[in-house]
Amino acid sequence: MEKDSMVTSGQVHKETEASHVCEHCTRAQEQQEMAFAFLIALMPVITLTLFGNMGLL
Repeated sequence: MEKDSMVTSGQVHKETEASHVCEHCTRAQEQQEMAFAFLIALMPVITLTLFGNMGLL
């Protein structure tokens, strides 16, 4: 059995990142990550508002 037969996630991500990297795609990915972080940050407010309006709080 070979010692290096397993592929790590780092090796996979390096190969995918190296295949296509441009400034436009990098900026678009950063904007998507910020939008998702903003949505996750608002989840407690959304949840409390929903349950408050339903009379469960």
